[in-house]
Amino acid sequence: MAGLVQAEDLIISVQLDGAPEGKKDTLLSGLSIVKHQKNQLLSSKRIHRLHEQAVDELSEMLPVYGYYKAKVTSKLEKKDNIWLASYQLNLAEPVTIQAVNVTIEGEGLHDESFQRLLENFPLKEGEVLNHEQYESAKKNLRRLAAERGYFDGELTEHRVEVSLANNKATIYLVYQSGVRYVFSKTVFPKTVINNELLLKLSPIKQGAPYLASKVLALRSNLNNSGYFNSVSVTTLIDERQNGVVPLAISLEPETQYRYSAGLGFGTDSGARASLGWENRYVNNRGHRFSAGTKFSQIGNSLSADYQMPFWSPKISDVGFNAEFKNKDTDSSESRSFAVGSYYKTDRWGWNETGSIKFLNENFDVSEDDNTSTLVIPSIAWSKTWADNSIYTRQGGRLSLSLSGASEAVLSDTTFAQMVLRGKYIQSIGEKGRFITRGALGATDVSDFTKLPSSLRFFAGGDSSIRGFDFESLGSEGDDGEVTGGRYLLVGSVEYERMLVGNWGVAVFSDFGNAVNSLHDPLEYSAGLGIRWKSPIGLIRFDIAKGLSDSADSIGFHVVIGPDL
Repeated sequence: MAGLVQAEDLIISVQLDGAPEGKKDTLLSGLSIVKHQKNQLLSSKRIHRLHEQAVDELSEMLPVYGYYKAKVTSKLEKKDNIWLASYQLNLAEPVTIQAVNVTIEGEGLHDESFQRLLENFPLKEGEVLNHEQYESAKKNLRRLAAERGYFDGELTEHRVEVSLANNKATIYLVYQSGVRYVFSKTVFPKTVINNELLLKLSPIKQGAPYLASKVLALRSNLNNSGYFNSVSVTTLIDERQNGVVPLAISLEPETQYRYSAGLGFGTDSGARASLGWENRYVNNRGHRFSAGTKFSQIGNSLSADYQMPFWSPKISDVGFNAEFKNKDTDSSESRSFAVGSYYKTDRWGWNETGSIKFLNENFDVSEDDNTSTLVIPSIAWSKTWADNSIYTRQGGRLSLSLSGASEAVLSDTTFAQMVLRGKYIQSIGEKGRFITRGALGATDVSDFTKLPSSLRFFAGGDSSIRGFDFESLGSEGDDGEVTGGRYLLVGSVEYERMLVGNWGVAVFSDFGNAVNSLHDPLEYSAGLGIRWKSPIGLIRFDIAKGLSDSADSIGFHVVIGPDL
């Protein structure tokens, strides 16, 4: 590697040979003759001085990597207007580590984290001495102590003894940890929510050993609670005393009311718009109330939700909601009202939502024109994982929901339903992705004619089987119109590849149907797509053709939003 330096009509080329593996660039960057590349005052005399200085600089840097006996041969010559400064290194045998003596004293001696650090200490006997690793090891020791509350800790001994006679080094490190501090009582400032709720957000208990991760978790919980615009949590190390360290907490509340509005378009819904309002803190217990309305070419809705967050250590949220909705698609018309209650929690790493709702729905599907009233308990689990939530290269989602109703409990029909949905994304090379998704559903119902259209299965559309209109697939009634199905089977495979900048292409095939018998035929489609990683997220433009005997249309689909 060579570095070029130019000043007026003078050009300097710096050549370094024989450097330790992986250290050539580092050594070159430490040379003054390279650092002064843009010096417009270089002269021949100055170049000679920098060249001589480089020999001393190399001789000082090489021991850092264990080469104490290295020799530097230098040469400086001029050809035309080019100065060539060359340096040849004769490294000789490096100094290796003969012994590593690291001792922990004080309360840290019995701390498992310190024991793990010693077990994985980066400096090992027999390795080439590296002073950068040595300094890094000292920093890691101090960092671990600070993260675990050993605020009085210090390195009482830190030295490296080098014997040039036998090219051996011995490392001595003694860390006196002192006492491990504990958290003081957490004192929150007066704010829009009460102290009881703030304590639920805190993972810190008075008298518990200090952990920096707990402080970070508290800050994160407060930031993510939705109540505060600004959060500051600081450890007051200088005010520690008697083995106790206090925290300083500052909270700036969010504005109480939040308004939202949105416009969008999708080939399933057509043009759509939404309006929303939220009261972030109805009272000092942190209860929230929100209301919203949505409009689209296939339906409108009006909803309200009252949420009581941080209900208990095991249940994160409890709430009540109500929704009025009307929907008009090519296959069904419906008008419904629902009111219910729900809870949310985390269980075994999954998001769990349990609910019970009262549903009254008037619907017209094929030959079924009915009004049904149902009391529906349900429970659902979901999990999402992704390396990037906007454009996922590796990730997926999985959900399972169970619901039902009984004529014995204020319902017009008895049913039990299961729906399993999943999606998986796997990167292929630097620019490609393999994407697969699927959905399985099954319903056992005593009187299908009384099952509302919102609880029947349909297929077709952007996130179902492309190439077919939204909810245009399903079992048909005697009038030849789609009536929906008891069972759902939908799958998709897709390969996507980015080509130029933020633009890419995709090829895919979808299959499945919504049927009343597992022996009914499936529908198939295939298509091509264009992908654009826009500033607002991934936009997908797809064109697909149904491959079934009865399919004669081509579907165009536009989808905006994240992958999962």
